[in-house]
Amino acid sequence: MKFAIPRGRLMECSINLLNKAGINTNINDERKLVFYSDKDIIMFPKPMDIPAYVEHNADIGICGSDVLLENKNYVFSPLKLNFGKCRLSIISNKKYKIRDLYDLKIATRHPEITYNYFRKLGINVNIIKLNGSLELAPLTGIADAIVDIIETGETLRKNNLIEIKKIMDISAVLIVNRISMKTKYNEINNFIDNIKGVLYEY
Repeated sequence: MKFAIPRGRLMECSINLLNKAGINTNINDERKLVFYSDKDIIMFPKPMDIPAYVEHNADIGICGSDVLLENKNYVFSPLKLNFGKCRLSIISNKKYKIRDLYDLKIATRHPEITYNYFRKLGINVNIIKLNGSLELAPLTGIADAIVDIIETGETLRKNNLIEIKKIMDISAVLIVNRISMKTKYNEINNFIDNIKGVLYEY
């Protein structure tokens, strides 16, 4: 089978999960983007690209639930995993109330989620798509607030930023190519059963 595993914060736990589920990852060079192991292929795209790889090429992938929601790719998500837990929140260097953000600038890697969240509240905001160092945006005046992932909150404390409101909880999820779910039904279901058997360890 073909697996798409994200680089970054989910990589180590994802590899460990595959190993415990009986997939020999055989990774000896973390700079390589594709690994061949026995009958399996393991690829390492950027986290935001995982759903696209699973929709168009890979059989199985692991990504954050926020990435899945943001990208809206046509994939099947049978399992929530017990790692990669964090939250997506509105953050600023000022003590805004939600309604105070009307017509202000919000920087984020998650424009779709951000737009839908504020739309449901009836609050118009101007969304700026950024790819990195979001914490810098309110500190430099590029944006009034950001929508970003919080894990420990340490970066916020070091930069005098305030969590204004949590939008959603996030965890890693298992996703499956919908065609593979039919053509490799037994193989994929056996893998999912193996994953279920080791999830309690995380």
